[in-house]
Amino acid sequence: MSNKFIKITLILFVIISLKHCGYQPLLTDKYQKFDIVTFDITGDKKLGQMLANRFVEVESAENKLVLKINSAKAREISNKDDAGKIIEYSININLNLNAISVVDGNSVFAKNYSEKRTYKASNFYIDTLNREKKIEDDLIKSIASRIINDLNLVYR
Repeated sequence: MSNKFIKITLILFVIISLKHCGYQPLLTDKYQKFDIVTFDITGDKKLGQMLANRFVEVESAENKLVLKINSAKAREISNKDDAGKIIEYSININLNLNAISVVDGNSVFAKNYSEKRTYKASNFYIDTLNREKKIEDDLIKSIASRIINDLNLVYR
């Protein structure tokens, strides 16, 4: 009985001490020192716009940027059964990003981002399309967070 009491007390102490330690992550919108003024999107415009929608406007930021995004998406059949029915697709999203400073027009940051994921085909084509759309959104969300982290590190 006393052993359980000690364990519970220890767990509560750790939780309370971690909650009040003052830890705050540095790579958040609150500490963001850049603002993206415009997006120049080429390639797959839908993917580029999905990425642009992931960025938050920071009016108090001192570094204004223009993002040039060249996006591409490739969907391929990755697996078929013996009868030739498609079992699995793979989707690959490539984004070529170039961040240009509005003040002097120089390139601040340039990088290629690529994400690939596979998903199962459904019996109904609409379900397969919905899965693809969800995976696209997840991949864009992942790439956007990587871009924000990289730009935060540039302006740290």
